[in-house]
Amino acid sequence: MNNMPPPEAGMRYSLGTLNKESSVTVEITIPDNWHVNANIAADEFLKPSSIEISAKGIHFGAPQWPEPIKEYSEALDLENLVFKGYFQIKLPIDSVDADYDTLTTQATFHYQACDNSICLAPSSVTFGVGAMGFNKKNNNAASTVGNGTNLKKNGDSEQGNDEGSLANASETLPDNATNEGNSAGTLVLLLSALLGGLILNLMPCVLPVLSLKLFSLIKQAGESRKRLLMLGSATTIGILASFWLLAAIVAAVKAGGGNAGWGMQFQSAGFIAFMVVILSAFAMSFFGVFEIWLPGSATTKMDSAGSKQGLAGAFFTGALLVLLSTPCSAPFLGTAMGFAFTASAPVLLLFFTAAGIGLALPYMLVSAFPSVLKVFPKPGAWMVTLQKVMGVLLLGTVAWLLWVVHEQAGNYGVAVFAVIAFLSVILSFAIGKIAPPGVAFIREVAAVVGSIVLLAAFWFAFASPKYEAEVNAIFDTRAAQLITEDGWYRYTPELIENFAKTGRTVFIDATADWCLTCKANEAAVLNREDFKRAMDSLNVARVKADWTRETPEVNALLKSMGKSGVPAYAIYPAGNKSKQIVLPELLTTNAIVEKIVGSRK
Repeated sequence: MNNMPPPEAGMRYSLGTLNKESSVTVEITIPDNWHVNANIAADEFLKPSSIEISAKGIHFGAPQWPEPIKEYSEALDLENLVFKGYFQIKLPIDSVDADYDTLTTQATFHYQACDNSICLAPSSVTFGVGAMGFNKKNNNAASTVGNGTNLKKNGDSEQGNDEGSLANASETLPDNATNEGNSAGTLVLLLSALLGGLILNLMPCVLPVLSLKLFSLIKQAGESRKRLLMLGSATTIGILASFWLLAAIVAAVKAGGGNAGWGMQFQSAGFIAFMVVILSAFAMSFFGVFEIWLPGSATTKMDSAGSKQGLAGAFFTGALLVLLSTPCSAPFLGTAMGFAFTASAPVLLLFFTAAGIGLALPYMLVSAFPSVLKVFPKPGAWMVTLQKVMGVLLLGTVAWLLWVVHEQAGNYGVAVFAVIAFLSVILSFAIGKIAPPGVAFIREVAAVVGSIVLLAAFWFAFASPKYEAEVNAIFDTRAAQLITEDGWYRYTPELIENFAKTGRTVFIDATADWCLTCKANEAAVLNREDFKRAMDSLNVARVKADWTRETPEVNALLKSMGKSGVPAYAIYPAGNKSKQIVLPELLTTNAIVEKIVGSRK
């Protein structure tokens, strides 16, 4: 309550080609019940407001500030000069170079916020030309007044841009993939789905569940061939069943007229909460806090079927592997699924089955050729310690999910999901105390059902509404900023149209906060200084399309790229989306540069 939210800030250029008579208007909105010091401080210990602005090829004059408000401050015991509510700062343009580019404009507003009782430490907010800075032509002239922008590059000038449109849905796939009747093309894509599912085992998305895979393999070492086949089959069925469930959900979403994509479940806060609960509880089980057990007769039957560790456990491992591997798209998988998501339900199911078989293939091979497992020592007491290590790694997966939440909702989101994880741990201990193995089975059923009810009540009654409100506020703020803190433009169809008018090449990164392959590519390539220098030297605009939460614009973009999920990358030579060059899921700076240079020949 004693900290003012950052002021809303944006800017717009005057209409027409820029010249000495032009100007840019910065618009600031201070939150209610707060004010900032004016550009002239009323006392030496107060920090005056100031504005910094820069853009390629544009030289700005001294800012013209509005008349400050005189307001007596009881806390300071003086008549202060302040700005409050909405106000404008006008910056005249002294001169422009021939190759000026308004899209590179960035401004920083420095301010000190006060209310009637306190003054906060000086702060600042940085922003670029927002969505309102682009003029959409409209038959109603009044609707465009004051919303002009000026784009000029390489001597060509444009005033505004035509009405923006979503990517053309017909720009989806190569000819051999757009017709289901083309069996050869479909077969190639089907094999791509199989290979993509296999490669998915090596992707960063699967690393958090590597502990489950490793522990499962070690437990299988030394078992009979029959048992290995049964456990491997159970894991495979768990993987396939999960893929079939995802296919059914996608088909249902499509039938309802909605948009579906690979990894779309991570756009749901409820799904992430579910995974936090499952992984926290599973980790507690590895620590020996509780054990899910069956009555004596059922256990005897399962043991006779060759499963103390459990066919159910192997099945669950396979299902969990699928749920945690889908945030990312592996090589070959993205293109194949891009076709599958536009095809009929039977074809969609076929492609999901192929991807599932690919993901399960290592388990199937190990079950068929158990000699591979001889590299592991025989099961013994040492596995108790290893099991606890695996529990720690599962908690590491929970920490990853909390990081995903932090990227979407900041510290508040982390606090909410940390409470969910804590409740899951506490309820795991309660189940262990209430229903240890051997007591009446009804006590275990009651403890598990009661835990589920308590967690669901906490989520739907308290956590979900507040979390969604926080996330929506953060994403609305992001959408209003044209340029991210690390220098990427935020994707909009209108932005691409403007780049096309200036003939500027565009590199598009379709990404999501929950996509580990995306983050790996960013760390290895996209956020490195050599990549940024290469793009700047080639005059390439870096554009980020955020699919953390579903938006129609990014859905259409992915569809135009023939992709069903992220990561997805494309180059628009000279901003022309009709000449789109789609890149593979794994990147190198040299490969991107070669594609850009090649497109200019």
